Amino acid sequence: MDVIEAIRSRRSIRDYRPDPLPRALIGAVISDAAQAPPPFAGQVPWTFTVLEGVERIVRLGARAKAYARDHRPDGGGWAWTEREDFKVFWNAPVVVIISGPVEDCCRAGQLILLSAHARGLGACWVGAPMLWLRTAEAKAEVGIPADLTPVSAICLGYAAAVPEPREPVEPTVIWSAETTLL
Repeated sequence: MDVIEAIRSRRSIRDYRPDPLPRALIGAVISDAAQAPPPFAGQVPWTFTVLEGVERIVRLGARAKAYARDHRPDGGGWAWTEREDFKVFWNAPVVVIISGPVEDCCRAGQLILLSAHARGLGACWVGAPMLWLRTAEAKAEVGIPADLTPVSAICLGYAAAVPEPREPVEPTVIWSAETTLL
């Protein structure tokens, strides 16, 4: 699979088989993610925390959802906290949390999504647990050092269902070019 095909065919998977993933496969996906360019040569700006086990991850997701419901900031976008059917981690057998500077974690996160897809895995970047994951209690429970900030959480597993492709969306593009005054 070439990179353009991976970009165009990857889907956010929100239903996983309970099968555990081999640690070598998880490690390969993380190794691919670590190929993201750091801000300066020689830096390692991110830390990866791997959660394993469907039952444990479901329990953590329920805690993240309850925390978000009880501590959500003012404004919209929190209706999911009231939905009975909403699953924070979509029953994934593995969750990879990336901690570090935002820009660096986002670069690594995108590579996890593409690597997982190219290796036959499903993946979904989830924002729902982030409010909880940034608490001292959650970081201690999942093994994230206190001085790190979790930025990205990505579910991994074998897809139980793959969504149909969506219609391509044309982005808004603003071209800003230098103009010559006459």
